[in-house]
Amino acid sequence: MLAKGSFWSRMVSRFWVKSVVVPQNPLIELKLDLSRPIVYVLDQNSANDLLALQKACREHALPDPYLPLQVHDTTLSAVIYLHDGYLFTKKPLQQEQSTYLQQYQQLSDLHLKYADLDVQLVPVTFFWGRNPGVQNPRQAFSGNSNVSFFQKSWSILTAGNDHLIRFNAPISVKMLLGKNNDSTQQAYKLARVALHYFSTQHRSSRGPQIPNRKKMIKQVVASEKMQQIIKQQSIESGESEAVIRKKSHAYLEEISSNFSYRFLRVFRFILSKVWNGIYQGIEVNHAQAVRDATQSGAEIIYMPCHRSHMDYLLLSYLLYGEGLVPPHVAAGVNLNFFPAGGIFRRSGAFFLRRSFKDNPLYGKVFKAYFAMLFKQGYPIEFFTEGGRSRTGRLLPAKTGLLAMSVQTFLDQPERNVMIVPVYIGYDHIMEVSTYMKELSGQKKEKESAWQVLGIFKKLQNFGRAFVNFGEPINLKQYFDQQQPNWRDQALSEQAFQLQVNHLANNVMQGINQVTAVNALPLCAAILLASANYQLGKQRMLSLLQLHQQLLAQMSESTGITYPKQSPELIYQQALAMNKFSESNHVVSCDHQQSTYLTYYRNTVVHVFALPSLLSYALIKLNNESSEDTEINVIQVIDLITKLLGFVEAEYFLKDSSEVLKKRVLDLLVEFKAANLITFDGNILSLSNTSLLQVLSDHLSETRLRYHCVLSSLSENVTQTDETLILATKNKLTGKSIEPFDEKVIKVFIKQLDRHNLTLPQIEELLTCLSAKE
Repeated sequence: MLAKGSFWSRMVSRFWVKSVVVPQNPLIELKLDLSRPIVYVLDQNSANDLLALQKACREHALPDPYLPLQVHDTTLSAVIYLHDGYLFTKKPLQQEQSTYLQQYQQLSDLHLKYADLDVQLVPVTFFWGRNPGVQNPRQAFSGNSNVSFFQKSWSILTAGNDHLIRFNAPISVKMLLGKNNDSTQQAYKLARVALHYFSTQHRSSRGPQIPNRKKMIKQVVASEKMQQIIKQQSIESGESEAVIRKKSHAYLEEISSNFSYRFLRVFRFILSKVWNGIYQGIEVNHAQAVRDATQSGAEIIYMPCHRSHMDYLLLSYLLYGEGLVPPHVAAGVNLNFFPAGGIFRRSGAFFLRRSFKDNPLYGKVFKAYFAMLFKQGYPIEFFTEGGRSRTGRLLPAKTGLLAMSVQTFLDQPERNVMIVPVYIGYDHIMEVSTYMKELSGQKKEKESAWQVLGIFKKLQNFGRAFVNFGEPINLKQYFDQQQPNWRDQALSEQAFQLQVNHLANNVMQGINQVTAVNALPLCAAILLASANYQLGKQRMLSLLQLHQQLLAQMSESTGITYPKQSPELIYQQALAMNKFSESNHVVSCDHQQSTYLTYYRNTVVHVFALPSLLSYALIKLNNESSEDTEINVIQVIDLITKLLGFVEAEYFLKDSSEVLKKRVLDLLVEFKAANLITFDGNILSLSNTSLLQVLSDHLSETRLRYHCVLSSLSENVTQTDETLILATKNKLTGKSIEPFDEKVIKVFIKQLDRHNLTLPQIEELLTCLSAKE
């Protein structure tokens, strides 16, 4: 029987309750089939829950839970309650079970009678307030079936504007029944499945209990491991244990977060105003994989790329909105200044110094605190690049915190730990002008309150923000594949570091596998690949369409997202960012704009790495061939193979050597469909060299860097890395609009060292990079 919504219940639901629905589009993300009947499974018969569900269903084009279902000649309720008692008067448990069993018996009989019937059971969870793990007996939540009317009323009054409705993956009644015709047994099975959903979602949406900060610090200092550290440090330094204990306590005061749910709610309200003021929207993709991971009971480590200070706030803000527990975030101690430090700390940030080398006690204290967070099951977030990228591309990973995470997992391998790579992107990044100054040699400004105020003065239309979640990496499965005997045999220090480095590289690849290609970076890549950084608007639109076609093909095997609007709309979105200009239907940028645009291009250029190399190979081989010589696929693949490994290392691309031929052939089909080439069997010919040239030039500066390094190396194979970097910088001066980045050169040099190239091999590579374009 449905709980009838009284006048007051409807008024409260309409004017007081503000619900967030997860996932944001349940119809698509949960793959619900509207051609099949949908029955909602709820924990408790509550008018307020049902009214909120009705409102959510109407907004998301789902069947109304108040409307009965007509299945053939039988009328069914659209809702099943596991506990059908009302809040004022409780039904006896036996009577509750009888109502539930009668409903399920009816479903079972219908499925036995009609072979084509398959009802979808959709468990729905309700959260009135999500205090992360602070067990408050006054708060009602799904999974607690003994909530009184007064408890429920108090929860609605205090948390009506923090109401979460979470739809779950549908359960097929047909699959549930299987070959077992015992409807009573299957009904209890359904109840167990639904209750499991409710209990795991309570944990994943609220998280473990947050301890009192002072109490937590005392517990860390008093722990057995920390006591051993204090004694050892006292022996090594000659200071008393009391002094070492006091220092440890002070370090923990500096490091530890002071997470506050109430502060988070208020701060989130303020942030929502800020986001709505400066962003036109925040696009989130692939969050369901993370929800599934948390629902499985996994402990989550978020590892996002890092391009802006906004990253610290954006991910926590979004995770809360996605019905997940906001993580504890590792932040640089440089951000611990007034007022930002207090805000970050109460939002879940804990602070760390850039280096522990000169202070071993600090390092041990930090590791003890980090291990405590990890073992308590708090979701954790840290930026594996260490600092913000000044160039737009991913930086080589800093593995310190990852190594701590892996070691803590190996100490307790029974834990279910998953690492989630996260791509964060923006239409506009407020720090880009600062990055360009730093790369040109200007000293980095120290973060301060005045700098924060300066940023707020610049607040304007920043377009949109994008957050894409990558495929979670299960640490147990990872070590099972990499080190099958890892449970029985401890890893040596060298083997451990090798595994951490390999895992870090996998994370970076995972981030780039879910790149959000948005309007401005896409237009920037095209503009910077055009002659003299200008082109006609119509040509820009044609190139946008070509890139959309390539992105559609690539997105089939990756989590890459891209704009699917018309090229005209994409172009207008990018033009509105005022990073380039249009005059008399000619799109162009000046020198300063071109330098800034390299940043935005670099956030997505890796996506076009293989199409760019393929285009380069086609043009090079075409220009070098004589009239009676034809280009064949084998030549193309051979040339790409010689360069691809270096590009994959720089841009954190998955090793494609084993499937390279297939990927190249697939791209050639796309090129043919776009009228760029023609080919018959293995023989190729070019149809539109000018468009291929644009694709080729996406990596023109990458090839230029490689050429400068190799030419310097060919002049003196034995020179040191420092000398080689300086020589490369001198060769690049005046040839590249991109600010010189020593880190990128080091990545290439490291790959050359790994291959241990001889002088003839270096000269061969130089030949590959020299083209008559």
